[in-house]
Amino acid sequence: MTFVDCLEECIENKSFVLEFNRLTNSKLGIDTRSPIERVIDDACGYDKQKKDMRKFVDFVYEFIWYPLLPHNQ
Repeated sequence: MTFVDCLEECIENKSFVLEFNRLTNSKLGIDTRSPIERVIDDACGYDKQKKDMRKFVDFVYEFIWYPLLPHNQ
């Protein structure tokens, strides 16, 4: 299994994503913006999900992937 495979497994697990959101105060996969906010964000190039996804990748690496590496045996 590669790190990308690990990420895919984690992102497909809805309860894992919900717990990640709860622990990190993120909203990965949840869009609470109004239609006008979406249009403005799209026009400005702002993407909150991008920041949350970066936090998710770091979270999975630190708490799932890294502890599984052989150096910890």
